[in-house]
Amino acid sequence: MRLILGQINGRYLREITDNAAKDTEYVEAAVAYASDQALLFDWCWDQKIPLYYWGRFDDGVPVALPILERFLARRSPTFVCKLVRHHHAKVIWWHGFGAYIGSANLSAKAWYNNIEAGIFLTEDELVSNGFADDLRKTFVEMDKVASPLSDEVMNVLKQRQRDLNRRDEADAASADAVLNSEAVHQWPGLTHVSRKSASEAGRVEFLREWRETLQILRDIGAIVSLPENRPAWLRADAPLGTQADQFLHAYYYNRTMDGRRADWPAHYERNKLDPGQALAEAVGWWRRQHTPPSNEDRTLNDWAPLLQERLSEASLRALGEAEFIEVFERVHSIIEYARRVPNKAIGLAENVGVHSMEVKIKALARHVYSARSASGRSAVETLHYVLYGGSQDDTPLRLWNAMHDPQWKIDRLGVSGLGELVGWALPDRFPPRNGRTSKALRALGRNVTIHN
Repeated sequence: MRLILGQINGRYLREITDNAAKDTEYVEAAVAYASDQALLFDWCWDQKIPLYYWGRFDDGVPVALPILERFLARRSPTFVCKLVRHHHAKVIWWHGFGAYIGSANLSAKAWYNNIEAGIFLTEDELVSNGFADDLRKTFVEMDKVASPLSDEVMNVLKQRQRDLNRRDEADAASADAVLNSEAVHQWPGLTHVSRKSASEAGRVEFLREWRETLQILRDIGAIVSLPENRPAWLRADAPLGTQADQFLHAYYYNRTMDGRRADWPAHYERNKLDPGQALAEAVGWWRRQHTPPSNEDRTLNDWAPLLQERLSEASLRALGEAEFIEVFERVHSIIEYARRVPNKAIGLAENVGVHSMEVKIKALARHVYSARSASGRSAVETLHYVLYGGSQDDTPLRLWNAMHDPQWKIDRLGVSGLGELVGWALPDRFPPRNGRTSKALRALGRNVTIHN
């Protein structure tokens, strides 16, 4: 975590954009006021990083017209501007790198001259502290009441700017024409919601989305496992859920990559109107693969049987540290998380150069294995609870509890890791799901949530 105070402590927002490009998949920014295009908007465009921006809408024209005009002129499905009434947030999330939450608007003065205060949290800090889900909900809820930038909205704001330039700020009729414009969603603002009711709403929404996405994965598994759709090198007896997972794995790494990053947002925009056709085309590509595109045979033929045995009810309770490490070394989301987890967080020295991935994965596994929940439960006990602590129908509910209930929550074991472990243990009922799975589904036009 970094405290960003500008000239007070010599830490500036520009430090983030100077270092974020390599790891950033896309940017979501809810910043009420914007007057400088270069700070974030041009940076995203030049780096070919998708940007989704929510600015404020009111009679003061809080987002500068040249910025809005540039959004309209680019006409890009992955460079999007929306405007919101009663919006005063200043949050920027460089997905994959981290997020800034503070007081700074998108102006040169805010980034360089004003006294501003904010914090920057790395992606790992967002996930490990449970902040990522709440931050994601901020953008989801804002989007529900936002108005996409359009020619009509632009015309309303241009007229208001002309009135302001003529010093007609006091003209109530001019202000009302803006605030009551039919071009913009009329939203009265947030009403009071208790912490308890907000948590319950979050739980209900998670369970709805998770179960809905599981059914999508089951349907895909049923399609790709058909003899006419299954590549010749893939075992016919591989569980349908694991076949769906590895089909999506191959699609993500071989069909959505644009240079160093996966451009799944652009694929989503192209495919969202006809996800059925997108899936049919992808399945056709999959069955024509004479060799595994990205080691899918190793995962399906070697790793999956071992994971299913280690995570079986008979074996799980007796899982020792060595076997626990074996499991972690074969779970995609955990391997990816090990790349970015800070060395100090998992007991590794920070001043010995770059640790190998083998060393980091083993260290992460040992850390999680020895960690305890607030009630003293181990990771093995939490996994057993999620997998076998009741009816399979309630597995997603127990998954939610393992992420949010202190008596079950284990440090560094997040929703992607848990979701994937459930899938390898119970693949016939619950196809593995992690962040990469969700991004592949988005690329195929499915409007699913990307859980970190």
